[in-house]
Amino acid sequence: RCCAKKMSGMSAQNSAGAGKAAKFVAANPLGPMANPFEGMDDDQKEYQKVVSENVNKRMESAMNDLKKKYASGRGGDDMGENGPTGDAYQKHQAGMKKKAAAAKAAKDAGRKAEAEMIKAQRENMAQNQQDEDESDDEYDDLLDELDADPEMEALRSARINAMRQQQTARAENLAKGHGQYRMISQDEFLTEVTGSTWVALHFFHKEFERCKIMHHHLELIAPLHIECKFLQIDAEKTPFFVQKLQIRTLPTLIVFKDGVVQDRLTGFQEMAVDPNEPDKWHTSKLQAWIASTGAIKFAMPSEEIRKEMQKMGIVPRGTIWSTKHAHADEDEEED
Repeated sequence: RCCAKKMSGMSAQNSAGAGKAAKFVAANPLGPMANPFEGMDDDQKEYQKVVSENVNKRMESAMNDLKKKYASGRGGDDMGENGPTGDAYQKHQAGMKKKAAAAKAAKDAGRKAEAEMIKAQRENMAQNQQDEDESDDEYDDLLDELDADPEMEALRSARINAMRQQQTARAENLAKGHGQYRMISQDEFLTEVTGSTWVALHFFHKEFERCKIMHHHLELIAPLHIECKFLQIDAEKTPFFVQKLQIRTLPTLIVFKDGVVQDRLTGFQEMAVDPNEPDKWHTSKLQAWIASTGAIKFAMPSEEIRKEMQKMGIVPRGTIWSTKHAHADEDEEED
């Protein structure tokens, strides 16, 4: 009964002063507390005094612990197992710091490697530039020495003049109709034949099969040799020059130099690879014949070169040199 009485009295006191005490503590929790025994009987006061002394001791002990912590530099630390300074927390933090350190080290190593690579590239570029500069200097020195040599200067000037003359001659020949196989009429004969240094003129008949074969070969040769003009003329429509040049067989190919006949090819004289097939021969045979007159520059491959060409798969097929391999049933052989 005594305990119940005391508890009921404490509850009444607490409920009576709860509002004021709460406001006071919220305003200044560390300030002096109001007299908690006011309005209590002796038993209540005695019980409350014991409770108050117990609370004060605990508060004093807590304050002393805080003073010690702050004095040792550990003020505010939570000493619980899972607190900021507990073992689990410390292990987690150590692991995180270790990972962060490893990541930072890897990042720093990557940056260092990249910096070293860039440095090496720059040094390599600088070295290459230096080598180029030295090479240019050596080349310039060599050119200076050649420029100072009268004989070399004379050779170079002669070469340049020759190249200029060749370019000029090429341009003039193209303007005159070189580089193509053209048809002319009897009225154009003298102008065309005397208008260029070298002219190859084919007298043909439109119904003769061998004239068509000659057309085929000359069409292939004309673009390759700008130094000579290649023409064709219908023999039926040119009776005067046919009689004047004593043409009896078609096709006939006549080579002129400055309007004067140098040589003529009647039919396919010595063109055929196989005498039994006189209409089958290679364009190079006609090129070689025209070159023999001096009208173009051409040389048949030597035996040594032909063997090398055969090893590389370059064999004559049809009417021109081909890079394709010959078939087993090829009806033509190299001449």
